[in-house]
Amino acid sequence: MRQPSVQKVDLPTETLVAQAFPRIDYADAYAVRLPAGVPNDLDTIVRAALGTAPRWVALLMRLRDRIVGPIGLKTAGRSARRDLGYSTLQVGDSLGIFRVFDRSVDELLLGEDDRHLDFRVSVLVRNDGSADWAIVSTVVRFNGWLGRAYFLPVRQFHKLIVPAMLRNAYRHLSHPHRCVIIF
Repeated sequence: MRQPSVQKVDLPTETLVAQAFPRIDYADAYAVRLPAGVPNDLDTIVRAALGTAPRWVALLMRLRDRIVGPIGLKTAGRSARRDLGYSTLQVGDSLGIFRVFDRSVDELLLGEDDRHLDFRVSVLVRNDGSADWAIVSTVVRFNGWLGRAYFLPVRQFHKLIVPAMLRNAYRHLSHPHRCVIIF
């Protein structure tokens, strides 16, 4: 199977993610064309985009948890909530470490608040007339100097992780039996 093309795009306007915070200190968005014939069910696409990850991403997240846990930041173990399996995700539910903050017909807004920064991740499904696209956007609001310092190295990894997770989601949607769900 050929490698799906992930494109950096502008933060979608008129969306939940664009309205998430009164002040946004960092924002990015990436899009991937969904495989032909795949249902554009928002919850399935969210689970594929955020619930599957390449092994190297999972290893980086465990390393991150070991480094930041001792200084009191939330880790996957501390912030994990009950995952509702394959039901429709609603406000207040969670998918692994992500809490659902809002939803619309074509967008799910997830994230977390912590003492150093607050973030929101949006999965938006759009049709351009010829294909369905999944757009994953991230917005971050820093809570003081610790958030800014923390995000300096994280930003570089984030730019690699999100496209890798979208490519992984594409593979999962194309061949669901070949990928491992991490949440």
